[in-house]
Amino acid sequence: MANLKDMTLSELKKYLSDHRNDDEAFSEAMGELLSRNRNSKIYPANMSSEEVGRVIQEKIQQIQQKD
Repeated sequence: MANLKDMTLSELKKYLSDHRNDDEAFSEAMGELLSRNRNSKIYPANMSSEEVGRVIQEKIQQIQQKD
């Protein structure tokens, strides 16, 4: 697996996009991305898959707006 900690923000975003169908890789990359923002929100573990999908889409849109 790629060394996510050494990636630039742009590289990490591309990695997320490239691995969006690989649950393990996407989860690790998203964790790295969120760890870089200490103000990130903590979500409950019992969220429905629809809620999780919505949150992920919102985060991706936020990231794309920063580019």
